[in-house]
Amino acid sequence: MPAIIITGHPRIGKTTVAQLIALRAKRRFHVTNVVIVNEENVIQDRTKAECYVNSHVEKQTRSALKSAFERALASSPDTLVILDSLNYIKGYRYELHCISRSMRQQHCV
Repeated sequence: MPAIIITGHPRIGKTTVAQLIALRAKRRFHVTNVVIVNEENVIQDRTKAECYVNSHVEKQTRSALKSAFERALASSPDTLVILDSLNYIKGYRYELHCISRSMRQQHCV
């Protein structure tokens, strides 16, 4: 199942779009497993704002999101994975692309 990587500025509705995509995939395309990977699901001891307070914490956040994205892709070939985060660094998006390709999964940004 493909992976969807949502990118954008803070507070423009990425999470809302991710939830709508998940709902539509379940209703219209009968997808049973949808995993939304975001800061709230992965890093539960910090708020979203605290995840990006400085470059060191942001790097830890990206690392945790990337690991969760990879685990979600590997969990089942029938799972739609939606990565809902800033994802503004081109090199980071390329790493996500490489993870998708290594698992022979399609993805879009």
